[in-house]
Amino acid sequence: MADERKLDGIHFMLPTPFDANGDVDIDSFKRLLGAARSANCTGVVTLGVMGEAHRLTDAERAPIIDAVVAAAGDDLTVTVGASAESGRALESRVRDAQSAGATAVMIAPAKMAKPNPPATYAYYAAAQEATEIPIVVQDLPEQTGVHLDPAFIGKLHAELPDAKYLKLEDPPTPQKITRVLEATGGSMGIFGGLGGAFLFEELQRGAIGTMTGFAYPEVLVAMHRYISNGEVERARALFYKWMPIIRYENSAGISLAIRKEIMKRRGFITTANVRPPSPPIGDDTRAELDDLMHALDLDVSNL
Repeated sequence: MADERKLDGIHFMLPTPFDANGDVDIDSFKRLLGAARSANCTGVVTLGVMGEAHRLTDAERAPIIDAVVAAAGDDLTVTVGASAESGRALESRVRDAQSAGATAVMIAPAKMAKPNPPATYAYYAAAQEATEIPIVVQDLPEQTGVHLDPAFIGKLHAELPDAKYLKLEDPPTPQKITRVLEATGGSMGIFGGLGGAFLFEELQRGAIGTMTGFAYPEVLVAMHRYISNGEVERARALFYKWMPIIRYENSAGISLAIRKEIMKRRGFITTANVRPPSPPIGDDTRAELDDLMHALDLDVSNL
């Protein structure tokens, strides 16, 4: 059994950077990990939806995992997205991730046209057979079409020893956090997501952090710290101050391209390229972003 590290806190969801030719830009991962480290994140997540894992070839996965694990060193945890469309493929991805040095694996349900809880359970059981590291169950019905009931999540948590965490992205998330904690006796670690749009409420409902790609992870780290220290008013003020850019980043359909544009401006990545058919942003959106960023005080030096 691999040594288990504490995951409570803020995890920076990494995009997959691409160069001008559309190839994976491995060198930019060092800067992304440096940004997570400077922000005092607990860890990073790679090969998730934001990482355009569904747009990558199988051959591109291993070099990305290796680059992220190497850049993370001993001070950042690495959660690797291992979701697949079959139990067999899932087992292979889980083994590859843990062999490369991942701290945990994040797994969304396989897509199904009709609800089938026994098949979904068997899928996660296949991951349990392969893993020696914690599983983060990803509850993301918008992408998977699979709705995970709190009772079902409780069953996974109770019967699969490594299903210790949940990444909850099934709105309304604050309310579902309460229901999942009730279903698991409060013993499952729950992370938010969705760009941090409900982080203030999620933390107060009992979430232990978030896994999201908001381009200013320093802000989320500070909010988590304030809530942990009982400084609720300070956390609220910070959340409301940054809500305009959290909201704009979450623009449906182009959120990834907007985040990559901001990360490019912050020097984290070289290009803001996304892999087709993911849509890029146009000049009008870039102008709106310019206006928003100029209107806000985006200083993160004194959080």
